[in-house]
Parts: sequence; C-alpha cells; structure tokens
Amino acid sequence: MPHIKFTDTNVGAIPTSDKTVWYTDPEQKGLRLCVTKTGVKTWYVNKWDPTANKVRSVKLAQWASKVTHCKWAKDQRGLVAHGIVSGDVLNKAETRAKEADERANALPTFREALEQFIEHRTTSRQSGKARMMETTAKDYRATFNKHLAQWADVHVDRLPILEINQYLNAVQITRPNAAHVAATVAGATVRFINKLCALALPIPSLLEGTKMRSRVETGKLDMQVPWEDRWDEIEEIPNEHIRLCWKITWYTGFRGRGLRALTWDQVDLDDGVVTFERLKRQEVERTIVLADDVVRLFKRLHEIRYDDCEWVFPSRVVRRDTRGHLDVLDKLPLTKPGDLRHFWMTVAREVAPRHVHRWLAQQTMTDNDLRMLGHYGEPTYEEQKAAANAIAAAISKRIQAAPSSVVELRRNTA
Repeated sequence: MPHIKFTDTNVGAIPTSDKTVWYTDPEQKGLRLCVTKTGVKTWYVNKWDPTANKVRSVKLAQWASKVTHCKWAKDQRGLVAHGIVSGDVLNKAETRAKEADERANALPTFREALEQFIEHRTTSRQSGKARMMETTAKDYRATFNKHLAQWADVHVDRLPILEINQYLNAVQITRPNAAHVAATVAGATVRFINKLCALALPIPSLLEGTKMRSRVETGKLDMQVPWEDRWDEIEEIPNEHIRLCWKITWYTGFRGRGLRALTWDQVDLDDGVVTFERLKRQEVERTIVLADDVVRLFKRLHEIRYDDCEWVFPSRVVRRDTRGHLDVLDKLPLTKPGDLRHFWMTVAREVAPRHVHRWLAQQTMTDNDLRMLGHYGEPTYEEQKAAANAIAAAISKRIQAAPSSVVELRRNTA
C-alpha cells in the first residue's frame, strides 16, 4: 500500500493504473484513498470498533478536484473515528437489527397493552359509545392475572399465540366458561393494539370451540327443588336490604350487577319505573316498568334507606367514610342469584309476549323484536305494566306467596 502526503495537488497527480490501488498518509492514521483503474478516487476511514471487536471501514465520499477536498476528508476522519468508537456507526444489517429492536421496545408488553385497552374503554369515547364499567375492568384484570400473566412481560409482537391458544384449549376442557372469558380478554387486547399501532398480529382464540352450557343443562341447577322452599330460605335472610334484593331479582329477572348498583335517581316510585344507564350489549339507557308488587318492595327499600348514600341497596360496610352498594349476594344453600333470572324467564315465556318480556329482562332486542315494537322501538307503558304484573302473579302463585293487595287477590282467583 503506497504512502503519499494527502494534499489536493498530490492526490490530483496520482496516475491511473491497471488495478485498484489504496493510498495512505502516515500523518493521517486511519484515512485511506482508493483509486480504481478508471481513475475514481474515494475516501475511506478505518477504525477499530471495541464494542463489535472488529475493524470498521466507512466510506466518506469521492475526491473532488475543484475544492479543498483533502482538508474536508481529514476533518471527517476524526468525526467518523469517534462515531465508530462510540458505537454510532453500524453496517446495514446491524442498522436493520437495531431498528427492529427499537420498534419492539416501543411496542407495549401484553400487560401494558391490557392497561392501555382498559384506559381507552373506561374513558369518554369520541364515538359516543358507553364506557366500560369499572367492575368489568376489574374482571378483565383478574382474568388476565389468573390465566395470561405468564406472558405479561412479553412484547405484543412477540407473543407466542399458538402457545396461548393451546393453553386456552386445555383450560376449556374442564372450565369452558373460564377459557371463553380469558380468550375474550386476550383477543380484545390484541385487536386494540393492532388498531392502535397499525399491526397485523394474530388474535388469540380457542382452537376448538366448546359450547358453554347453562346451569340447567349441566344439571347444577336442581329443578326438582320446590320454589316455595327456595322462597322460604330467602325469607330467612336477616339483612333486609339483601333479602329485598333477592326478591326483586326473582320478580323482575334483572341482571344482578346492574340491579345492585341502582341509585334512587334511577327509580321513579310514582310512575313505577326504573331506568338503567346501560345494559349488556346495549349502548343506550332503558326505562322498564315494574310490577305493582315490585313497586311495593321498592317503597319498602325507600323507607329503610340510609341517609349517607344514594344506593338503593346500600352495604352495611363503610370504608374511608364512604358506603358502597351490595357487591354480591350471599350464597344460599338451595339457590344462587343467577337461578332466579332463569326462573323468571321460565314464567315470562308462558304469560308475556316475547318482545315485551325480552325488554323487561334487559335483553338485546332482535330485528323481529324491533318489528313487533313498531316506530318507537319499545313497548308502551301499558304493555310493560300488564306483562310485569302477569309475570309477578304467576311467580307468586308458583311460590304460594300471599297476595300483596286486593287487586292481586282478584287477579289470582279470576
């Protein structure tokens, strides 16, 4: 490798050759000049990279005869050498790998993605859709911790989807409901991140769908137990707020969570109606007419209400000077709260029009239901009142409860 002093005059006088020749300047360590057989002259900087443990060669630019190009090359030698030592100079493969790592680190972990999804759904949404309830968010976190926590710290683009699917598939053999909920949480989280970060990640899901069966289908709900026996154990509940919540659940078929979270501004005792802010899969509030017997139960609740809260079903527990509502109903030996909704539906199907009892039960209305309801999309007050009273009367007859009024007595003996 020939040596010359790098000046514009000397470089310009380099003769052409029949092969590529590399030139160096003993005073400019690391700076090299490549001269091809066609006379093209290109500057390079060589420097040992202590991080990669190898010599790096960085191309600067071609020598130009019209400017003081040698001075520019000598100045660049120091800058480029410093960049190599500090790790800022990478080849194409290393650059691509670094960019991939940066993209991966910029994406959230599985748990972070879940929290971002929950934050998005529990805050006001521009679409106007209802927010996720705090209790739902709590359930999502609990399910994640129980079934998906082993992948919590994995970045979403590196999630082992097949492994997650296999786990969910194994769970659903013995616990289909738990597997279904876990798949819902995982799928909703990944769909949200796909949309947020413009990704195309596969969606976790159950590999083999196992049909979830009700307590009636699985035999866990004993239909041979007389309804009057179940009613008797409800009557023995000492806490009157809890006892009345059980009774109203049976007489209305309302969903337990929404019923227990009612406040008095949602109940109109004069008109005998209750308004739910949001129902399952329903993005608008729904006003439901109550049976006369149920109105009397609500009036009793109003008589025993606590002055320090607006909950219809207040808890006796006060934490940090705040009283909450009933969280869950105590388990009874014979009956669970969810059983009562099934009992209510059993009677409702027999004595009330389908589109009316689905409205009363807080169910999502189908196209056929909406066609039956006409232009306004809801049953009239009179239709709801008649159906609610008919269902309540049939339940009272089944449990052999005493009539609540002379009007009810006449209805039962008619």
